[in-house]
Amino acid sequence: MKTKRFILIILLVSSFTISTNVAASNNNKENKIPNFPEANRLNNRYFSYFITDLYREEIMEAFQSYYKSKGLKPTGFNPSSEDPDYGMVSIYFGNDFSEKFTYMLKVSLSPTTDEKVLGTDTLYFAVEPSRQLMKDLPKDYPPIKLVKYEHKEP
Repeated sequence: MKTKRFILIILLVSSFTISTNVAASNNNKENKIPNFPEANRLNNRYFSYFITDLYREEIMEAFQSYYKSKGLKPTGFNPSSEDPDYGMVSIYFGNDFSEKFTYMLKVSLSPTTDEKVLGTDTLYFAVEPSRQLMKDLPKDYPPIKLVKYEHKEP
């Protein structure tokens, strides 16, 4: 859990860095520094994969809870769009839950069973990463809380 919290904090900090031009960057071949993509689309896609992997357990619990009444058992999920630039994950700072949680996490995915796609689901979580490592938290202060669940048929 410490690793999960550390990685999340590093990712959040690094996702808000500002690019600057440095004179040494002209020597990319000599320094073996890779050429980073101009647009952050690729980075955002990998960030989305990272976040969905980081919160996979909570995402799957939400899917299974929602589909239980329909007699379905989701076994996984896919991005909701074939577009490679599609943003599966969005993070919002400053929210109605800001007294207890640092940010809101919006995740849009297509839950699947072994046979079919169940639809397009959007989950909204309130997240407090500082509680990821804490044990025996009061019920009012979980590290992550499902706030809203939206479902659209395929």
